[in-house]
Amino acid sequence: MGLQGSLDTMSALQLGRFLAEKSASGTLVIRRQQVSKTIALDSGRVINAASTDPREYFGQFLVNFGIISEDQLQKAFETQQETKVMLGKILVMTGIVSQEQIHRMLELKIRESLLDAFLWDQGRFDFQDGLVRDEQSVVPAAVELAALCQEGEQRRRLLVEIRGLIPDNNCRFRCHDQAIPANLDQRSASAAMLRLAREGSSVAEIILRFHSVDFPILKGLYDMVRQGWLTVEAAAGSPPDDDIPEVEIIEINEAVDQAAAASPEPAPAPATAPAAATLDTPDSFLAAAQQQITARDFDGAIKLLKQGLDMHPYDPELCEALELAEKGLSESLRASLLADKKIPYLLRDDVLRISANWTPAQRYLLSRIDGNRTLRSIIMVSPLKEVEALQTFRQLVKVGIVGLR
Repeated sequence: MGLQGSLDTMSALQLGRFLAEKSASGTLVIRRQQVSKTIALDSGRVINAASTDPREYFGQFLVNFGIISEDQLQKAFETQQETKVMLGKILVMTGIVSQEQIHRMLELKIRESLLDAFLWDQGRFDFQDGLVRDEQSVVPAAVELAALCQEGEQRRRLLVEIRGLIPDNNCRFRCHDQAIPANLDQRSASAAMLRLAREGSSVAEIILRFHSVDFPILKGLYDMVRQGWLTVEAAAGSPPDDDIPEVEIIEINEAVDQAAAASPEPAPAPATAPAAATLDTPDSFLAAAQQQITARDFDGAIKLLKQGLDMHPYDPELCEALELAEKGLSESLRASLLADKKIPYLLRDDVLRISANWTPAQRYLLSRIDGNRTLRSIIMVSPLKEVEALQTFRQLVKVGIVGLR
C-alpha cells in the first residue's frame, strides 16, 4: 500500500490514525518547507524517527533535557568524527550517561518528533508500505502509533489555548517574582525559563537556548502565565523592561548592506536571471536559481528558491534545489570561516544590550561567544541549521560586532 498527498486534504493526525488502524508497516515521510521527518512503522508501532530539523537531533535532545552540557556534546561530536562510533555509544563508553538513559531519550525523541508533526497544518506526506528492516529499530520498546495519535489530538487542542495567551514566538514576558514560589528548584527547567524571561528573551530565543522544538517550551511558559508568574508583555523588537537604558538600535540587515557596499573586495558578477514577471512556475524559478548556482551566487539562488517555495510550497524539485544551494553556501562559508580553528570574540562588551532587534539566531550565537570556544565548536552544537549559523556569523563579522582570531 502506497499513499501520498498533502496535509491540506489529510492532516498528519488523520494520517496517523489511518495507519494505526491498518497496523501498517513501512516508511512515512512528512515534509513541511525545509523540514523532513522520516518515520519507520512496524505493525502500527513507531520504531524510529529521523528529522532534518537540527533541534530534533539526538544530541540536542540530550542537551534540552539536561542530560549533557553543550561542552560534553561538543567533545562527543569530536570523538565521533575521529572514530565514526555512534554518539550514544560514545556517551555510554565515557560514562557520561547510562545505557538506560540513552534508551529512554531515544524513545522520547521518537515520540516528540511525531507529536510535533501532528501539529503541522501544511506539508506533504508519502507512505511506502513494507516490512521495516530490523536494524532500523533503535529503541528496545517501540511506541504505539494509536496512543501517539491520542496524545497528538490533545496537543492540538492545548496549542489553541496556548496561542490564546501567547500569540506567537516573538512575545516577551514580564516576571512577577512575588508570585513565584520561594522553594522553586533553581536547577529546574521552569527556573531556567524564568531567568531567560527576566533577561528579556522572546519565546523564540528561549526555545533556542533550550535546544528544543516549540511545544514543550510553549507549554512551560503557558503554565507559568496561567499561574501568574509571567505576563505576556511585549513583542520582540521592543525593550521589555523600562530599566534598560536607551541605546543605539542597530538594524543588522541595513548594516550588512552598508558594509557590503563599502567592502573593497570585488563582488562576483551576478548571473542574469529572468525578469521577475516571468518567475511564476517551478521551472522558471529552477532555471533562474540554476544560473545563480552556476555563477556560485548561492545567496541569490537561495533567495530565488525560497520565493519559489512561497508560491509552490510542495514542489519537490524546488526543495531539492534549495538543499543543493544551501549545501554550496555552507561549503563556501566553511572554507572562509571555519579554517584554522578560529575563535570568535565580541568587539564590544554590551553587544546583547545595544539592540532589541537581534534575531533569535543572532542572540543565541552571540550568547555562546566566550573567547574560548572555536567557531566550529559553537556551530557544531548549535540547534540551528549549519547554513543559518554560518550566514549569521558572516553577518556579525561583516558589521563589526564579532571578530575572529
